[in-house]
Amino acid sequence: MARPRSLVAAGLGLLTLLSTAASAQVANLIRQSVPVRVESGSLVNETDQVQVLFQQIVTVDDAASMQVRFGRTTLPDGARIRLTSLTDGHVQHHNRETLRQWQGGSAWFNGTMVLVELVADPGTAPTHLTISEARYLEQLGDNRSICGSTDDRVPSDDPRAGRVFPIGCSGWIIDDPNRTCLTAGHCSDSDGDVEIMQFNVPLSDANGNWQQPGPEDQYAVDPESLQFNYSTIGDDWAYFGCFPNTETGLTPYQAQGDSYILADVAPPVDGQNITIIGYGTTSSPIDPTWNQAQKTHTGPYAVQDGTSIGYVVDTTGGNSGSAVLDESTGLAIGIHTNGGCSSGNNWGCGIHNAGLQDALANPKGVCIPQILEFSLPDGRPESMLPGMTHDLDFTVSAGDEEPVAGSIALVVIIDGTEVEPAVTSLGGDLYRATIPALECEQDVSFYLRAEGNAGGMAYLPFGGADDAYPIAVGTLDDTVVMSEEFSSGLPTGWSASGLWHAVDGACAPANDCGESTSFYFGQDGSCTYDTGGTATGSLSTPAMSLDGIYGALTLTYCSTLQTEDYSGYDVARVLANGVVVDEVDESSSWQERTVSISGITGDTLTITWEFNSVDDLYNGFTGWHIDNPTLIATEANCDPAEPCPADASGNGAVDTDDILLVIAHWGESGGAADINNDGTVNTADILLVLKFWGPC
Repeated sequence: MARPRSLVAAGLGLLTLLSTAASAQVANLIRQSVPVRVESGSLVNETDQVQVLFQQIVTVDDAASMQVRFGRTTLPDGARIRLTSLTDGHVQHHNRETLRQWQGGSAWFNGTMVLVELVADPGTAPTHLTISEARYLEQLGDNRSICGSTDDRVPSDDPRAGRVFPIGCSGWIIDDPNRTCLTAGHCSDSDGDVEIMQFNVPLSDANGNWQQPGPEDQYAVDPESLQFNYSTIGDDWAYFGCFPNTETGLTPYQAQGDSYILADVAPPVDGQNITIIGYGTTSSPIDPTWNQAQKTHTGPYAVQDGTSIGYVVDTTGGNSGSAVLDESTGLAIGIHTNGGCSSGNNWGCGIHNAGLQDALANPKGVCIPQILEFSLPDGRPESMLPGMTHDLDFTVSAGDEEPVAGSIALVVIIDGTEVEPAVTSLGGDLYRATIPALECEQDVSFYLRAEGNAGGMAYLPFGGADDAYPIAVGTLDDTVVMSEEFSSGLPTGWSASGLWHAVDGACAPANDCGESTSFYFGQDGSCTYDTGGTATGSLSTPAMSLDGIYGALTLTYCSTLQTEDYSGYDVARVLANGVVVDEVDESSSWQERTVSISGITGDTLTITWEFNSVDDLYNGFTGWHIDNPTLIATEANCDPAEPCPADASGNGAVDTDDILLVIAHWGESGGAADINNDGTVNTADILLVLKFWGPC
């Protein structure tokens, strides 16, 4: 639910006295949902023509606009969803990839009814869709901060400014390399606030109800790209990018053709005027059709206090996130965030905020510029034996720029010192450099670097030295971090809530997964989780140390899950440090599940099994049992280099036996023939045999 939120400006000097009057300016609305629960079943087009295999009209009575949400849906190549507003005929199409990008949702459509169709080309594999719910918005009123007796904003049509949905804030295209977007941090601090960017937004209806642009002007936000902070006035920003449009294939910048130019710093006050362009709400006597449509006003620049900037410009709820434009230069000097004209002026976050600048310098997701393209054809070396070198092959090819050959480098970081081995061209885009011999206990990582012909600098991984790929010195061996059987109930340090409890076979199928005791989310008496209300609960491990752990971890556990099996309801999932790593399948018998866990930040790891029925309906099913959770990690074990490291056959000499062994296992992963321990038996291993040829 979007709601007005206030900020406290303690410690900001000039802002301290205004902290109670300055409020964040999101639109005052509630996002509502209506369960739909429609499934097409598995369908196949057996004709030689394109066919509509399934149709369903989704209706939300009295809604001014609505969004359709999908559950478990299979869209093979040649299958697509077509959505049509029965009010204005606007159409959107989804294939497998765009449905993922839109996180299972549609664009927002005007009116109360949307026709959903499942369309398939001839010969398409079986396809099906599930419609789980429809969403609509309830508007609650205005959060005003008018600087004077009248609202002096007027309609505008700046193509660079958009509406952030469904939170109801403003956003804008900027001149970073990928031409992505900014808005306010408090518009982004809850899941689902920033899902869609809308441009070319029409006027609202005569009652002030928001009207939606066509799907060709709506863009799904990449959640991986979103970086934001929301703490106080002057430290309130969000940076994100959008996927290409489902109908045009264009990005917002490609379609709108313009972007705001960012200033380096918000300047001191020197008589400038400030312009705010955004999608604020309106109230009488302002024309209701202007509500949450684009409007603009210009007024004096009033305050520059650190990264907090103030101005006497009219704004209302929904203006949060607007660009703050310096009329004297035309540059964007900040992000509008707060009303406060009752105490003098409104407020924003200066563009020079350190957190914002760090995010702009370290983009994520679709915000990452494609200056050059890198690849590692033979994969990334995760470990090296001590005392042995490794030839690393890599490619550098054109992206938005062409690579400058003399700038291409492999950078190896050994105990904090950067080493740049010589790079040799192998022809075309392929290059080779040799990682030098390493010693046990050394801290080693590497990255690639190259310059584009337009002056851009590119790295793999993107952050260069800050994100360099680690290399373990030694052999990588599996180790058990955690293994439980629940034979004594809740293990020491674990926590359980809701219906989770230890059972000795109660309500479970015959146990072929170890001990008879398992952990169960359900009620022993009824063998259901029907409590008369929403059933939720979690089972969590203690925080487990990751010291000395290298690479991905593997979680295995046994599971049996029986629910109403309808997408969006009765959700069973596993989380690692709060990130979902497994969405569990239905199974009336025990199944062993294997989950790879990577990208963990921090020094500890907590695993959580979480169940949520979402509602109080259809909860008369058995529920969820789990057993035998085991977490396997990889540790690097290192011994000083042996005098005969290439003696793969173990006969006391490096000779023909070793060459034959390598050839016999060519292309395999690991094993004795993988002499350099890079994960593949290949030419590098033959070269090591030749290098160490002779008796040990």
